[in-house]
Amino acid sequence: MQRKALGALALFLTFVLLFCSCTGGGEPTENGENSADTGNETVQSLSVSLPYFESDSCNPYFAVSTENRALASLFYAPLYRVNADFAPKAVLAERVDGGGTSYTVTLKTAVFSNGKSVTAADVVYSFNLAKNSAWYGARLANVQSAKAQGNAVVFTLSAPERYFENLLTFPVVQSGTADTADAVPVGSGAFVLSADGTVTENPHSTRGAVQTVRLVHIKDASHLGDALEIGNIDFVFDDFADGNYTRIVAQNTFVTMNNLVYLGMNCTVGALTSAAVRTAIYYAADKDNVAASAYRGCAESAALPFHPAFCKAQGLALGQTAADTARASEILGKIGYNRYDKNGRLTNGQNTLGMTILVNGANGFRLSAAYAVADNLNAAGFSVTVENVSDEVYRARIASGAFTLYLGEVKLGENMSPSPFFGGAASAGADSTLPVFAAYTAFAAGEVSLSDFANAFLDDMPFVPLCYRAGLAAYSRSIAPDFSAAAYDIYGDITLWTAA
Repeated sequence: MQRKALGALALFLTFVLLFCSCTGGGEPTENGENSADTGNETVQSLSVSLPYFESDSCNPYFAVSTENRALASLFYAPLYRVNADFAPKAVLAERVDGGGTSYTVTLKTAVFSNGKSVTAADVVYSFNLAKNSAWYGARLANVQSAKAQGNAVVFTLSAPERYFENLLTFPVVQSGTADTADAVPVGSGAFVLSADGTVTENPHSTRGAVQTVRLVHIKDASHLGDALEIGNIDFVFDDFADGNYTRIVAQNTFVTMNNLVYLGMNCTVGALTSAAVRTAIYYAADKDNVAASAYRGCAESAALPFHPAFCKAQGLALGQTAADTARASEILGKIGYNRYDKNGRLTNGQNTLGMTILVNGANGFRLSAAYAVADNLNAAGFSVTVENVSDEVYRARIASGAFTLYLGEVKLGENMSPSPFFGGAASAGADSTLPVFAAYTAFAAGEVSLSDFANAFLDDMPFVPLCYRAGLAAYSRSIAPDFSAAAYDIYGDITLWTAA
């Protein structure tokens, strides 16, 4: 059933790619006229119940739970949304100009729920809150500052960033309304949140079929599935962050996220200093099996660092996801790994192929993936064991470089930037002298194409992409939610929800 769901998702993404331009575009629904009609067809009105936690803030810059953060798309419009194929869709932004480390975003004419105009000063205020928040701050780490300039905002970056507009997904709120966790910001979304937790219609915005939203307090996150099954709420999203698959009896769809699972390699030690050995590991690893078996179908295999659905990467026939044990063995033989040492490990007379995959076994998915990859590598001639350690030891070992291989996961930005591997949080064990580092810098600056960077990546193989992890959206039979948005936007565009 899980594979069928993923197949359905693939067909849906294909539909999106056929009918959505990779340059985004399209008018936002946040600032239209209040109507439940489309042409001459009357849209059936819907009332939906969504979960939230009273113990957590509903201010999007202070919320920590997945459920409370997700509410932002109901009450606040961003500069851009990002589609399921990671193409940007302008919302409050008219256009973005510039490049390198400076971009100028010109605003559309829009108003908040209280009728006041959305200004560049409001965007700067919102950016500063987002920059300092835990959730939005990570994707804005490379953005130094924002400055109002008439009806536009000038963003200054620390380093060039490809597909910059994809990062501008933070909620835009009215200046001075979101300073504390208890504050209820003023936004321009389809609905308005009141201080007492009630939700009303935004008189200045379109709501589509959904005319009423009710927030339902959930005391414990473990009860979300039960609340959906008995009809107390209409939508639940589970990202399986704990590494365990939980079945929910309801309509459901797998949604592949931008969480990349990968095999990290210490490129500065032993046999791993050889690009050929690293390439042999790439071909030996069965990414399809990791996604289907180790992740129980809750993932999509990846041949490159980029998401398979990424619109900019469509048509790149590079790399592969299935294991090619014969090719891996052939590569090793050609570079001299054709005899055994006294411990029975293949050697070229200088280095052996004895390695260990370090993994934090608290996450069941990653532990299963580590053992699956170890089996793949051993079938190709490596001698690999799995070392299951605590999270504290895992992080300390990686930070100190005390590893050969490790099973890791990193959430990329909505612009699919692989920057965490090139000097960022996932760069442990990297050799910055490899040509792929210069290729990445040129790619980020817009000087070379994505295809050129992908070829450089496959030549040097600084790490091995395995799969992109998926979450599960489960919902009541009465609704058909919007899944045209990337998974960070759990409810997508609620104005596009319809009756099932």
